[in-house]
Amino acid sequence: MCFKNKLQHIALAFIFAGSIFISAFAQEQQSAYSAADAPISKDSLAATINGESSQEFTPLSYRHQPSAFSPQKSSRGKLFLVSSLTALGMAGTYAAHIEPWWSGEKQGFRFKFDWVNNYWLEIDKLGHFYANIQLTRATASMFRFAGISRRKSLWIGAANSTLLYTAFELTDAGFADWGFSVPDYVANILGASYPILQDYYPVLQHFQFKISYYPSRYYQNDSYADAPGFIRYYPYQYPAGDYDGMRFWLSADVDPFLPTVLQPYWPDWLNIAVGYGASNLPQANRELKYRDWYLSLDYNLEKLPGNSAFLRSLKSLLNAIHFPAPAIRVNRHGSVAYLLRF
Repeated sequence: MCFKNKLQHIALAFIFAGSIFISAFAQEQQSAYSAADAPISKDSLAATINGESSQEFTPLSYRHQPSAFSPQKSSRGKLFLVSSLTALGMAGTYAAHIEPWWSGEKQGFRFKFDWVNNYWLEIDKLGHFYANIQLTRATASMFRFAGISRRKSLWIGAANSTLLYTAFELTDAGFADWGFSVPDYVANILGASYPILQDYYPVLQHFQFKISYYPSRYYQNDSYADAPGFIRYYPYQYPAGDYDGMRFWLSADVDPFLPTVLQPYWPDWLNIAVGYGASNLPQANRELKYRDWYLSLDYNLEKLPGNSAFLRSLKSLLNAIHFPAPAIRVNRHGSVAYLLRF
């Protein structure tokens, strides 16, 4: 694979140097489990929400029970392995994007301020936000496995996620089709920060961001994509670029916010979610594009039976996805009810 821009060399060096620095920090912070990492009961968290307790709680202890990656003690060998895999994984992710993303016309470094009503109707911003949440959590889980405390692992995960997406934006800045998108970068920072905020403010653990995807009619279909110069995905050649097929969801637990007398009647695994998507995004005619809003039921998979380390990890992983559920869609054409909507 040929690197076609000096910025790509710089970005890769930036990723490796940053990863080494973060790993060195992790080495200094390495420690075994502490009492602060003990799980918090549902009743205790509910008491906090209702203002009945002054106990200080630590992050992800209610929603995110210890996973298969939770360590019993610190290990320099594990930390070296995790640090190496993280650096190689980020560099590999960057390299994999070179051909599909950065093969267009080059230009001088420029910033782009596409805050609202942009070409993708903000679906791309939500994609940046969501991806950074998941990358932060995944990296944090790996460093937990290496013996780093939960909160420090989250900070390390956020730093690595921000590092990778900074490299993306620095490379975008040198291409005419993209530019360094300030709104994208803000979405990156906010996404990487959200798991940390959940750690400091446990009530946020009741609100999870999810994604659902079903291939759109534009996916690998020339007859629907008519935007001139649609270089990046023309037609949509990769699921990661099929923005018409994506929907992003904010899923909220219901039972902790119900009056105590009603909580036994609401399944704790059943959530309510608000979703957002958009249609006809590749079209050259902006009048054909429109936004879709959804109200749907959702599932908190972490509340389902199964308490083994493997099942806890699997449920936590799958809980980042919105699975088919009854929903209502509202857009400029009216509203539609679905028995199941993915």
